[in-house]
Amino acid sequence: MKPSDLSPKDLFKRISKLLVLLFLIGYISNCSSKKDIYYCPMHPTYTSDRPGTCPICNMDLVKRENHPDHNSSNIKAPNIQKEDHSEHSSEKMDDRDDKELSVSFEKQQSIGIKTELVERKNLIKKISAYSSVAYDPELYSALSEYKEAVRTSEFFSASVLNNLQLRLRQLGLSPEQIRVWTSGARDPSELVLGGKSGRAHIYSQIYESDFTSAKVGLPIRFKTDAYPDKEFVGKIKSIDVILDKNNRTLRLRSEVSDPKQLLKPQMFGDAILEVSLPNTLAIPNSAILDTGKQKIAYVQTAPDKFKAVSIQTGRNIDSWTEILSGLKEEERVVTESTFLIDSEAKIRFGSNSHPH
Repeated sequence: MKPSDLSPKDLFKRISKLLVLLFLIGYISNCSSKKDIYYCPMHPTYTSDRPGTCPICNMDLVKRENHPDHNSSNIKAPNIQKEDHSEHSSEKMDDRDDKELSVSFEKQQSIGIKTELVERKNLIKKISAYSSVAYDPELYSALSEYKEAVRTSEFFSASVLNNLQLRLRQLGLSPEQIRVWTSGARDPSELVLGGKSGRAHIYSQIYESDFTSAKVGLPIRFKTDAYPDKEFVGKIKSIDVILDKNNRTLRLRSEVSDPKQLLKPQMFGDAILEVSLPNTLAIPNSAILDTGKQKIAYVQTAPDKFKAVSIQTGRNIDSWTEILSGLKEEERVVTESTFLIDSEAKIRFGSNSHPH
């Protein structure tokens, strides 16, 4: 029978049945078309419905777990599915509350996560300081004036002597060095003519960030291109009290052994200081993420769980960073792929998932 031979009523019934059938087919197809979503840990905005590599950085794509099904948002699901979804939401909120990130062993391997223990270490910080053999006519004049004033102190008031001594302090001498230089144990002419008695005076410049590590009495090694195979060993004798405001450096004054008087005034070189830092709580630099507002590290709380913690750091010693607070000894922190696990946390918990 042709459609033209049907009555309008029969034609309407057939069309209605056809529409219902098409709706059922679409619904069944939609329910069965759920696909896994894969994303790039480095570029989370790139997604795919199949495994592969990121076209931007060639990193292996990672399967997104528990992603919401956007395609079924307009279809009323059975009651049992609503209950399951409610349980999932509750679990996700728990993750947000304690900030623990679950990462399967497979995913840890795929993004290259490695961890290390937080330990106390005996570290040595090496500081290289631009240096020169002393040529200091200003200090020579100040020492000569003070030495003469002390010799003829009956002609000077106490305030004059105090002012001359204050000038020496401003030029970087300690009270003990002032006593040594003016007692006859040191000849001020060494500061302009070169070292005597088998020693040379070395002036070194260290940056503001390092001056807390430098101490009087600390060993120092001086090297110069004039004698590339020779080291001149000595100790720091005094540290200036005034910082250079232009280059933010502080001057160290050292004495090194030079029995053959090889070093000449204004000869340039480098001084190496080695500062011992025993029993220092430290972690690798790679374990630290600097957000601009704070520094964080990811602690492994279980074999498949990680938690971001805020930390306070101290000195940097080569590839290690001193930890002042936020971490405890024997905790385990992520040291490789730290950025990737942080990106994963932002995907799960949002961009404000870092501890405050």
